[in-house]
Parts: sequence; C-alpha cells; structure tokens
Amino acid sequence: MSSVGLKLFLVFAFLLCFSSAHAQALTGVIIEKYANVRNAPSVTNSTIITKVFKGSAVKILDKTTEKIKIGELEGHWYKIELLENGEEGWVFDKYVALEGDSRIQEFIQFVTSSLYYYRPNLDEQLKEIKRVVSQKNAFEELKKYNPRFLNYIGYHLIAEKNAMAFPVLITFMNPDFKEENSKDANYLFTWELLERLTPKVLITSNFKSFEYWWHKNYDSAVIDLPPHEIALIFKKIQDNENKVYRKLIE
Repeated sequence: MSSVGLKLFLVFAFLLCFSSAHAQALTGVIIEKYANVRNAPSVTNSTIITKVFKGSAVKILDKTTEKIKIGELEGHWYKIELLENGEEGWVFDKYVALEGDSRIQEFIQFVTSSLYYYRPNLDEQLKEIKRVVSQKNAFEELKKYNPRFLNYIGYHLIAEKNAMAFPVLITFMNPDFKEENSKDANYLFTWELLERLTPKVLITSNFKSFEYWWHKNYDSAVIDLPPHEIALIFKKIQDNENKVYRKLIE
C-alpha cells in the first residue's frame, strides 16, 4: 500500500471509529428517581415541560459546550427527545446514563428483584429452566411449570438476553391459561413485549403465530435490543405493576 493510500485508510478508520463512538452516545436512560425536562438549558430562565422517571429512554439531540454548576452538580445540558412520546426538551446530564453505563443494567436488575409476585422458589425454577429445558422442545418441557408465574421467569431471562425468554413468555400467553394469567398487570403488555423483542419480524400477536415462529427459529432467535430499549421494557413492566398492584399513579 502506498503512503497516500495508507494515510487515507487511517483517516477512514479514524472517522469510522469516531462515528461509532458518537452513535453509541446518542441514546441514554434517565437514571435518577426523576428529572425535570425544561424548555431551555437553564434552571432559572426556563419552564418545566414535563417530569420523566427512572428508566425513561432518551435520544440525545444536542449538548451545551461549557460545563456549568447547579448546586453540587457540575456538567452539561442535554437536549433530548423522549422515546416514549417524542417530546423534546433539556435535562442536566447527571440524570442520564448513556449506553454502556452500568447503571442501566442496575436499574433492570432492580426491577427484576422487586416484581410484585416474584417468589424465592422461582429462582430455582429459573435455574432449572436454563439448565434442562431445550429450545427445540421448550413448549412441551415447560408444561411442568406453573404457567401463572412464567412471565416473571421470562423477565429475568430478558434481563440476561437469554433467548429462552421467548418460549417462556409465549407459553404464558397460551389461551389455555388465559383465565388465570389475564389477571396479571402485564398480561396485555406481553404481546407488545414480544413484538419489541422481534422488531425485524412481522408476527400476528397471537399464541399460534408466535408458537409457529419459535418452532421455525428456535435455533437462531436472539434478544438483540440495545440497553435503552430493554430499560424501556422494564420501566413499562414496573409502571403497570405500580398502577395495578401498588395503586401508584405518576
């Protein structure tokens, strides 16, 4: 390779790395209990547009150039778009965890550890399912487990990005178990959840369609969502439980 060609290659490689790093910083998750979204990057010369809560996913649209200090906090303002509803505004960067930040996974783990009906005995079932249930024959082998609590096991598997979450959640939605399982706060959300986990596949939201999809794709199915999208899933799970079981309304 000529010296000119080598220089061009190095420049291209640098730009590629820069673009990748920049792209990774375009999304994040609100990681404090809540954050005020303002119409301008200022506490004193702005109004609050809305309040967003922990687990909300955001797209970073812009960033102020100079650091400022607010009380004991020092940092930048981010202009954000809320991925849940498209609203835009400004929030202080200390309230946002960007992709790759371990606090996003800590939030997901917190939700899985505080599920309303999750019981310690499900830990052993979770371990057993991961150890002995085969992906090929999952629907048959899952019959020995109480279907009412399979969604909770499925959430733990999603948090681990374990594809066994698919047959577990599909089994939870088996119409044979609807009378009991439909009492769950996240029953209807489970169809949307499965759709979110299969964004590149067109599947009708019913048991037979997802069952057929799994039989055809059990050996290649993966959970390949970025952390902020998984955080959004767990925020929705938590919100539904808070409203139905804990009677909390934001």
